[in-house]
Amino acid sequence: MRFHKRSTTPSYFSRRDQVRLFRLVAAIGVIFIAMHFASKPSNWYWLTGRPENEATNQQTDIPNREIDFSVKQESELKPDEFRSEPKPEINVPETVKTQLKNGEYDVQIDPKILKSVSDSTLGIRNHEAGALYYLLAKAASIPQNVLEQSAEPAPPFVVLMTESSKYRGQLMTVKGRLKKLTSLPVSKNSYGIQSLYEGWFFSKDSGTHPWRVLCAQLPEGIPRGDNLKEMPSIQITGYYFKKYGYPSAAGKLQTAPLLIARQIRWFPPSKTQTRSSSGAAKYMISLFLIISITLAFMVWRFSINDQKFAYSKTAKLIQQSDISLESLKDIKTVDIKDVLKQMEQQAPPSSEPSPDKDEPKNS
Repeated sequence: MRFHKRSTTPSYFSRRDQVRLFRLVAAIGVIFIAMHFASKPSNWYWLTGRPENEATNQQTDIPNREIDFSVKQESELKPDEFRSEPKPEINVPETVKTQLKNGEYDVQIDPKILKSVSDSTLGIRNHEAGALYYLLAKAASIPQNVLEQSAEPAPPFVVLMTESSKYRGQLMTVKGRLKKLTSLPVSKNSYGIQSLYEGWFFSKDSGTHPWRVLCAQLPEGIPRGDNLKEMPSIQITGYYFKKYGYPSAAGKLQTAPLLIARQIRWFPPSKTQTRSSSGAAKYMISLFLIISITLAFMVWRFSINDQKFAYSKTAKLIQQSDISLESLKDIKTVDIKDVLKQMEQQAPPSSEPSPDKDEPKNS
């Protein structure tokens, strides 16, 4: 590495230049090896941890369907107009029976109970509250492990939103990241529900569109708040209720799938993962500092060597003034033909034998 202008081509056969070229080639090789190592996601599991196992159907290709997130709104009435709608038939049992005669738990839901539930409406309507609290009470009266064993993996988000009525009342399991968890006031009900919690979470295939979950219990220590930055990893096993209409943060009315669950299963990060993450961060910072100090030391050494070389005899011999074209005008040129002619003229004449002397005489 030279920081001054050199008039001639440097010699790369010196030991110093060969060592520098070897270091440069070795540094480029290390960079390519590091790039190849960093391109593999599995090499970063020590820092981020292994990805969670998703349900089989969530890993399949999502069908190309358009989702309607709009909320059904009733048309405005003109003056002197009124709207009369028939009262929906509600057939919700007053008590919840979860065990059969053989002692097994009954996790099925009678479709007649959810007959009055409609999709894409804003909030929960009055005639839907009875069915909602019935599902909440039934989920709360069945052990969590029984619910999880009886549930099927949730269908892809697109399929659930486009075929909502098909999955109403089905018990399903979905994994995601919790974004919001708050408590809600409990309406008067005949099932003994005294606590109600609302959660909003994102699944792997829902993108920026959330799910909503209502549950009666929470695991101990789960983070709560309106905006959870760490977004804990959770699993929801519950009954699908409807496409729930809500006002989004952007001021638009949108819909989200609503699940009724017993509780939220929370996967808190273990202490070993936390320690490994903090240790990995310290390791990365230390490695960065070592590389920075090494590069700074190499640049400093190159600068010192260049300064010493600038005052050496070799540098003075190398630094020669360039010969300009003006200085070549006074140089006399010689034609090779003229030189040959002069040499021919200056050469002594050669004596050739007479042909008569060599010929024999005739007798």
